[in-house]
Amino acid sequence: MAPGVKVRMGVKPAPHAGMGVAQYTWATSPLRRYVDLVNQWQIIACARHGRTAALAAPFKPKDVQLFSIISAFDAAYTAYNAFQSGIERYWTLLWLAQTGTTELDAVVMKDGLVRVDTLPLVLRALGAESIERGTHVRLRITGTDLLTLDVHANVIARIDAIAAADAGAEAEAGDDTDAEEGAGPLTLAIDMQSDEAADGGPQPSETPA
Repeated sequence: MAPGVKVRMGVKPAPHAGMGVAQYTWATSPLRRYVDLVNQWQIIACARHGRTAALAAPFKPKDVQLFSIISAFDAAYTAYNAFQSGIERYWTLLWLAQTGTTELDAVVMKDGLVRVDTLPLVLRALGAESIERGTHVRLRITGTDLLTLDVHANVIARIDAIAAADAGAEAEAGDDTDAEEGAGPLTLAIDMQSDEAADGGPQPSETPA
């Protein structure tokens, strides 16, 4: 795996940095990607002609037309990805505005960039530059622009600090509850009966007839 390395098409088998495989190519969708059709032509030639495939294939290893196809595909695919990312970002920012969301949790990437945990959104946040990569933080959204697709945000806390504070508050609340339960009202059991009552009480005197 090689983070940050862009994969480009070529005329020779090469490793795929993102997938971590020794060789990779697109050939499964010839109806929607012309480059897949080209690859299938080359694969069929290899299967049919074996070692002489280089002579029988539609495109030779250093064919100018083949390089032109690859270049055109890269340009079209880059434009497609840019458009898809743009509309995805637009609807994400619109959702933030419609819901009134002002705080988000994210993970720090590098150079002040953060990736939001629950949304397909990467943005630059003030205060993230000095925080180590991989740290979870809480952001406050201070503004969005649907025209330029910009998001303004700043880091307000680290998630680990928030968790530690919450744990401390819960522990303190637990101590207070235990103290209250142990400090109940004092109850005294006092026998209010007199000695006479204990002996059966005073006997009624006999009335003379």
